[in-house]
Amino acid sequence: MIVDALFPTYRFDKADTDDFVVIDQWSYALAAFTGPLFVLSKRLYFLAFIDLLAMILLAAGIIFGLTVIVHLFSASLEGMLFMLITVVGGVALNGIVAVRLVRYGYLQRGWRLGY
Repeated sequence: MIVDALFPTYRFDKADTDDFVVIDQWSYALAAFTGPLFVLSKRLYFLAFIDLLAMILLAAGIIFGLTVIVHLFSASLEGMLFMLITVVGGVALNGIVAVRLVRYGYLQRGWRLGY
């Protein structure tokens, strides 16, 4: 239930050609690790550049967060858990940003959300 709320499934329909594209939870996993390449594979070139910038900002935020956690918690168990949560959360956020950019790109190209 929480996974569906964080990572919703999208279906895009093209009325002219009866084509459809489905973006599901596996797409989020793929987008989390490939980032701009996932957006680029959907032929959304400018949005891939935007995702590259977002990925760089996310990586900087993760590095900053890890630096603060190491400074505050040193090598404690809480610090290790916070580091794990920071990295996993950052990777998941990278996937969410990439999928949202693909969603925006499809809607701008005239695709509509299907059900």
